[in-house]
Order: sequence, then C-alpha cells, then structure tokens
Amino acid sequence: MQKIPFETVQNSIDQICGITEESDLEKASEHLFEVQPDLAGFLMEFIEDMSEGAQDLGFMMALILNHSFEVQFPKLRAMTEEEVVTRFEKHEAEFESLLKINDDMIADLQEKAAQDGQPEVLNYIIEELFMSPDLEPELEANEQIHLFIICKFFVDCLHELASESAPELVRH
Repeated sequence: MQKIPFETVQNSIDQICGITEESDLEKASEHLFEVQPDLAGFLMEFIEDMSEGAQDLGFMMALILNHSFEVQFPKLRAMTEEEVVTRFEKHEAEFESLLKINDDMIADLQEKAAQDGQPEVLNYIIEELFMSPDLEPELEANEQIHLFIICKFFVDCLHELASESAPELVRH
C-alpha cells in the first residue's frame, strides 16, 4: 500500500493552516462533512467537551489529515456510522491503554506505522501534540492525549478505507 509522503502531509498543513478567510474555512469544513460525514461527526462528538482551543486544534488536524489522504487516495469512500462505531468499539482497549501514553508507546506506534501504516501522518500527529514546545493553543495533558487518540482513530479509519481501494500485489 502506498504511504503518504512527508511532502503531502506538509502541503496539507500549509494549505489548511494558510486559510485566512472564514468562508474558505467553512468550505473546507463542509467538504470534510460531505466526504466523511459519519467519521467527521464522530470526531466532533468525541471532542465536544474539550476546551474551545482543543476543539479548534482537533478539527484543524482532522482537516489536514483528511486532505492528506484525499491527495494520496482520491477515491476514498465514506465510512458509515456503523463502521465507525464498530471500529471504535473493537479498538477501545487499545485507546484506553493510550491514556497512559509514554515515549516507549510512541516509539512502538511509530514502528508499527512504518511497517504497515502511514508513518508520516502519525509523525505529524505526534509532533503537533507532543513535540511542539510552543503548542498553540495550550492544552491540558488529558486534552493532548484525547486529541491524540481521536486523531489516531481518524487516521486508522482513513487508512483502512485507503487499503480497500489499493490494488493488491500480484505474486508469482
């Protein structure tokens, strides 16, 4: 399966973070809800009790993540609500373990992503939430972890969708 290159992630960051007009941000938001309505709705529900800054950051990250996947995999289908909920329930134990995330767990996640995931996308999430010395907005530790969990889930869902449409290797 194709991996999303660093340049695609960086271009998505530049494009989404470069939006200056409220109307353009609304268009980007509407687009996300058009192409992934149930996944985007799940994300919004997950972050609704967070601070306004955390909600804004989480939503902007979702826009960047979705854009990165759309550039690399333009024919992604929308994930249904049932698929989103089933996938979340299936991985709930993993998400609970991430509540105690540490450097070793991050390294393990990066190694796994390098093998059969999207390492540059995961690195962006980690950089944004845990490595930025001047994280704006300033978040509480639990908000950082919860944003990490929902962004990782969002990416895992998009990766699963991209895997469906990726042609299989033919082995002789």
